[in-house]
Amino acid sequence: MKTQLQMLGVLALLGVLVLPCRGQVAAPASLPTCLIQYVSSQTLTNTSSRRLTLYKADNTYVEINAYSYGNSMFAGPWISSALHQGTYTYTVDALDPTHATIAYDGGGAKDQLYFVIPTSGRQTTPVTTPGDDREFTLYPEQNTAGGANVSNRCELAAGGTAITGFVVQGDGPRWVLLRAAGSTLAHLGVTSATVAGPSFTLYNSQQAVAGVSAVWSADPNLVAGYETIFALVGAFPFSSGSDEGVLLVALDPGVYTAVFKGQSAGQILCEAYILPF
Repeated sequence: MKTQLQMLGVLALLGVLVLPCRGQVAAPASLPTCLIQYVSSQTLTNTSSRRLTLYKADNTYVEINAYSYGNSMFAGPWISSALHQGTYTYTVDALDPTHATIAYDGGGAKDQLYFVIPTSGRQTTPVTTPGDDREFTLYPEQNTAGGANVSNRCELAAGGTAITGFVVQGDGPRWVLLRAAGSTLAHLGVTSATVAGPSFTLYNSQQAVAGVSAVWSADPNLVAGYETIFALVGAFPFSSGSDEGVLLVALDPGVYTAVFKGQSAGQILCEAYILPF
């Protein structure tokens, strides 16, 4: 009997010790205004997903993008999902301070956050199915005055290019929005011809490609997300259905250049916004 009691005592102690080890740091007591990127990958079923969500201090949220790749039967291209917005609640697990839950629109859908460091962790406990990798990264708001912006308006000759450079400062990645404006300029007082199909390629300081633009209106599921980001940084809205190029990307600190071009000669506005996240 004494031995059994000792074993139960050891198991109880282990339970107390193991429970907080799901993560390594305590979850924040409340969710700050932030962006959270969720990335999930399941190699056994060849599926993965990713999404980026903006959480506001008034307990509302807006999805910026959401993608899925493949399914349990076959692999496929990245496919966007319809975006959601509404209200959320954030609670920290009283029994495990490293674990927090975000519940959406009254609790119908939930995200689980197990913090490993103050700004990232896993969406599941460490004991998961082999090949199941679900992580999140939290980007807290670093300032409240919108994005830092650089822009250049240029006259492109047929086949010509324009180059815009910028620097990302800090000790961690920052979200950056780049835009190539063309036809919308005609609605902003530009009377000369604007380029058709403005696009760009982004390079880091080693001249490796860091991103390529996409037509902002090409995917109806993502238009609302782009419009949210435009408003967040104070950028003017693009004309509905226009063929202008955009890129939203998290960049490490460093020097970057974006090479812009168009499918015709004309005016182009090259823009880069460093988000407050």
